[in-house]
Amino acid sequence: MALMRAFAKVDEEGKIRIAKNIARETGLKPGATVEIKACGPGPGRFITVHARKKGRLR
Repeated sequence: MALMRAFAKVDEEGKIRIAKNIARETGLKPGATVEIKACGPGPGRFITVHARKKGRLR
C-alpha cells in the first residue's frame, strides 16, 4: 500500500474526521475502535492512529 496523506482541522470539541479515502483503504467503519498515540519529543510530536479489533477502551 502506498503512503496516503490527508489534512483535517480539530473542531471546537477536539475532534478530527478521518478522510474518506483513508477510512475506505483501511476498512474503518462508523463505530470502529482506533488507538491514538502521540510519539516523539517536544512540540514536534506526531500522532499515529491504529485500527483495533474489538477490545476494551482505556
